[in-house]
Amino acid sequence: MDRVKYNTCLADGMRGKKFTAEERKLEFCTLAKLCSGKVGSREEAIAICSQPKEPKAPRTKRGKKNGIEPGAMAVCVFNSLDGSEVTVDSLTAILSKCTGQKPQKVLTREKFIKKCFKENAVTGDIKEAQKLRSMCTVQWKEREAAGEAG
Repeated sequence: MDRVKYNTCLADGMRGKKFTAEERKLEFCTLAKLCSGKVGSREEAIAICSQPKEPKAPRTKRGKKNGIEPGAMAVCVFNSLDGSEVTVDSLTAILSKCTGQKPQKVLTREKFIKKCFKENAVTGDIKEAQKLRSMCTVQWKEREAAGEAG
C-alpha cells in the first residue's frame, strides 16, 4: 500500500475521538492492521491487538569478548612457566599468549624518547629539542632504574 494512503487511513480513523491511553493503543493497532491489509475485518484486528504481548527475555550482561575462565587461565600460565625467573615482561608475554591477545611490544630507548618528544614538544625549535632530549633521557634512566629495583 502507498504510504500516503496508509497515513491518511490511520489519521482518519483516529481523528475526532477521545481515548484513554489503553484505548488509543488498541485503536491505533487495530487501524494499522486494517489499513495495511493484514487482516480482513475489524473483529480480527481487535482479537490480534488484544492479545497480551509476550514478555521480553531479560537482558544479560555480556562479559569481555575474549574472556577466559580463571581455571583455564591458571593452567595455561602454570604450563608456560619454565622455571626461569619471572619478570613483569615475561609474565605479560605469558598472559598475552594465554588470553589470545597481542603481546605488548617492549619499549626501546629510542621509541621511549620519540614518544616523550611527541608528548612534550611545544614549539619544535632546536633549543626545545635539546632540552627535551635531556629530559627524556633522564626519564628513561629513571624508568630503567625503577624497573630493575621493582
